[in-house]
Amino acid sequence: MENDSDNNLVPVDGGDQRMLEAINMARQSLKQFLETFFAPKPNQKSFLLKVAFNDQDQTEHIWLADLDLVSSPPTGVVANEPSISTVEFMQRVSFAAGEITDWMYYEDDRLVGGFTTKVLQASARPN
Repeated sequence: MENDSDNNLVPVDGGDQRMLEAINMARQSLKQFLETFFAPKPNQKSFLLKVAFNDQDQTEHIWLADLDLVSSPPTGVVANEPSISTVEFMQRVSFAAGEITDWMYYEDDRLVGGFTTKVLQASARPN
C-alpha cells in the first residue's frame, strides 16, 4: 500500500516496476534531501520522508513529518491516516534508514523529490 501526499490510500503491487524504480531513485538521491534538510534555504520547506512500516503480512509506505534526524534512531510524526494498526496518525515513530522509500520538500512551492508520488499521480491520470 502507498499513502500519497493527499492522504489517499493506493494499493500497489509489490512488484510494480515503476514504483520499484521510483524507490530506488529516492534512495540513491537521499543525500540531496539530507543536505537540504540540514541546511535549508529560506525558500525550502515541508520536509517529509516516506517510510515502509510492516504489520504482519502487510507493508504500508507512510509519510513522516516533523523529522528528527539527529536522534538515534531517527524519528518523525505520521502525516497520513494509516490503514495498518501498528502506527497511528500524528504518532511519533522511529525508523531505520533502510526503511526510507521516498523523500520530498518544497522549493519555491515546487515539489522536489516525491518520486513515488509522481508515479502514483501518473497512474491515476486517464489515458
